[in-house]
Amino acid sequence: MSRTNYTPALAAVYLDEPALQYLSTNLHIELWNRFFLKIHSLFKDLPIHIHISESIKTSILNLIPNDANIVYHSGPITEEGFLKEIAILLPPSKFNDPDWDEVCFLYFKGISPLVDVGLMEKSWDRHKKFFSQYSYSENLPEGIVPYILTREFLATLPDKLPNDVHSFFLKNINQYDVDIFYIPPDLRQYRFDFRLNDRRNSLLIENLLDKKPNITYDQILPSIQEFPSIYRLAPTYIEWEIYKGCELECVFCPRNFIDTSNEPTAYTHENIKLTLDKLDSEIQTPYTVCLGGNGEPLLHPNLNEIIQTILISKNVKELILETALYKNVDSFARTLENLDVSLKSKLTVIVNLTTLKSDTYRKLYGKDLYNTILSEIDRLKTILPNSSLYVQMIKMVEVGDEVEAFFTYFEKKEINVILQKYNRFAGKLPEKRVSDLTPIHREFCWHLNRDLVIDALGNVSICRQNQTEILGNILTENFSDIWKKGQVYFAYSLLGEHSKIPAPCLNCDEWYTFNA
Repeated sequence: MSRTNYTPALAAVYLDEPALQYLSTNLHIELWNRFFLKIHSLFKDLPIHIHISESIKTSILNLIPNDANIVYHSGPITEEGFLKEIAILLPPSKFNDPDWDEVCFLYFKGISPLVDVGLMEKSWDRHKKFFSQYSYSENLPEGIVPYILTREFLATLPDKLPNDVHSFFLKNINQYDVDIFYIPPDLRQYRFDFRLNDRRNSLLIENLLDKKPNITYDQILPSIQEFPSIYRLAPTYIEWEIYKGCELECVFCPRNFIDTSNEPTAYTHENIKLTLDKLDSEIQTPYTVCLGGNGEPLLHPNLNEIIQTILISKNVKELILETALYKNVDSFARTLENLDVSLKSKLTVIVNLTTLKSDTYRKLYGKDLYNTILSEIDRLKTILPNSSLYVQMIKMVEVGDEVEAFFTYFEKKEINVILQKYNRFAGKLPEKRVSDLTPIHREFCWHLNRDLVIDALGNVSICRQNQTEILGNILTENFSDIWKKGQVYFAYSLLGEHSKIPAPCLNCDEWYTFNA
């Protein structure tokens, strides 16, 4: 028998906890069937083992054809636990070669209705040709081709993994015979995920199939370029200026060049609730809210009520509060102490500090508050879980020699550190970058794709870099109308026509940074 004359023993599909939670209320059963049919179009009658919850199993039993050859594994189980269950089910080797065990299976990390049958076949042929123990694609998005795992690989898995199985493999890649399947175009910069694991990914899959029912991988980018709105679905990150005004004079702040004649201006609590109701009625996908903009949110007189209101909003998955932590901290700390544990887990506090030198702090922030801020950070550490508190350092020439010491200091305190790039606001602020990390090739702008910037008056600007180009007002207009006005500008960005956008895109180096 030829050593290439065999097929996978089975296909295994693992659904992680976020996917199970999403699918428990959003089945998309027609997409499940599409996925299974694609596998069987290449490997007829191949058994498909899928890890699901008991409730999902009950919901789909009568919706999947009886001849689909599906085996359900229900109940709580880790990824490595599921794969070890699969290992037990693998058949004996057909070749009985003491130096090589060909037995392997297709492995999908989710329901993948856009799996490309042609590419799956090419990946399988390469796996057989090179006698690989582990085959995967480094550039294709999740959901386009499966991983191909062998019994030999599974035998090396430890009893317990700190991360997912692929992370374990990458750390130990030199121990295995590997095939890395590369197929152009390389779309990694798009962060595509073609699995049914959240509302946004599912909408993108449905939109692509609506345009091209039999879409293949090579048709995805042309489809996005022809219909950019199917990719720019809704904001995932809302930068919300609930208070315009600040008592500091930071050298890196856009307040150095914007009009401050209307300060202070506060977004009323009532308007906060009205805006959230409007957003949640028109946006189908979860989003992150960041309280920031051109002001200090701790100066808002109703901040405590606003935090509660935003955290209980149905589509808000995370609330980020960026603060210099110099005013009203007692009240803020009490609010944090009284938060329900489930709400506190959705809150992230980022303290802008940047330096561990008091004289440098005074030069950067305009006031001598360094020791006070350090003390307040220590207080928040006792209130917030480790995953919720961050200290941010802006990487700029004034502190270029402090980075290592900054990280070491806060790591000893078990406080997370964010190293933030310096934003020149397209040349409106002095050049203070330590280095220019801008990619050589200018792709589309992530902020035009996913961000919504709301100021203290409810105005929505085209982006944070040009706050005078207003798309509309969220208090007086429908969100969908405002979002639609931004579609044409994202289309220009996607097609590389940056000069047509009423923003300083060609002088901006923020286009590649990703918020949420």
